[in-house]
Amino acid sequence: MTMDRRTFLGGLASAGALLALRPDRALGALSDGTLLDWDELAERAFAMVDMNTGGNSLILLSEERALVVDTKSPLLGAAIRGDAEALGARAGVTLLNTHHHGDHTGGNAAFADVESYAHKNAIPRIGAQMDRYRRGAQGAKGDTPALESLARLVREAAPSWKPDTFTPDHAIGDEGSTLEIGARRVEVHHFGAGHTDNDVVVRIPSLNLVHTGDLVFSGLHSFYDPDGGYSARGWIESLEATMALCDAKTVVVPGHGVVGDRSIIQAEIRYHAKLIDAVQREIDKGTSRADAQQMSWDFMDGLGFEAIRPRAISAVYDELRAG
Repeated sequence: MTMDRRTFLGGLASAGALLALRPDRALGALSDGTLLDWDELAERAFAMVDMNTGGNSLILLSEERALVVDTKSPLLGAAIRGDAEALGARAGVTLLNTHHHGDHTGGNAAFADVESYAHKNAIPRIGAQMDRYRRGAQGAKGDTPALESLARLVREAAPSWKPDTFTPDHAIGDEGSTLEIGARRVEVHHFGAGHTDNDVVVRIPSLNLVHTGDLVFSGLHSFYDPDGGYSARGWIESLEATMALCDAKTVVVPGHGVVGDRSIIQAEIRYHAKLIDAVQREIDKGTSRADAQQMSWDFMDGLGFEAIRPRAISAVYDELRAG
């Protein structure tokens, strides 16, 4: 067995005899089928949509190859890798991160031995999050015997992880890129700063399917990260560019929340436009930042992730005050 094979799951091979087997055999020993629940959105395109487990992940299969988009947590990343192989990725797996946040990259260690991609601004940000990744691994607990067996290996492997265990090896520039996954062409677009300074949108033209990453929070308040290079105005511009990739039949996978069509992109545009207008009115009235962030408006009614509403308001307040 080569060193590359032993680095499967970012070093889990050193954690026990189970992964002394080939990776596909190791995960097969845990389960005869997939470890996670996947919805088939289009031909051999599967999404795991669960707000309790991090950002929405996608597996695209073609000619025994797979593209995995986003990896959730250390435990679930390992399960996603195994599921991609169980679903038919016998000829190899490619990883793509939509942005750097830990609930989208936390499972990258499971893909340390495969070709991987992220925007150029994401790569140093991913490498700087090792404490978060290790904490996620140390707290990993499976809710089934198979996942708990995998969680034990993840916990044991975490101390040996290094930044390059998580950082993708191919940087996508501002001009975007095109990937070939079997017979499928995959477009990767970057439209500037929005949710972060490193968002990419994934489009599979032959399936009319788009994964927006966290540019879209479907039915939820949107998360603004002060340290992530966000731009409220840029977010709207990125969403408008994403809309241009879609027609009435496009299947849209958001970063969080339920899968929909282009209407969930339109709803996200309205959210940010109305938030900017509402916060600007408060600034014009002389409302303090502390008071503004406790407010709410009609367009916010009924949205999930209520706890991050004040963060969204204060982030937009800071951006508008800065000009």
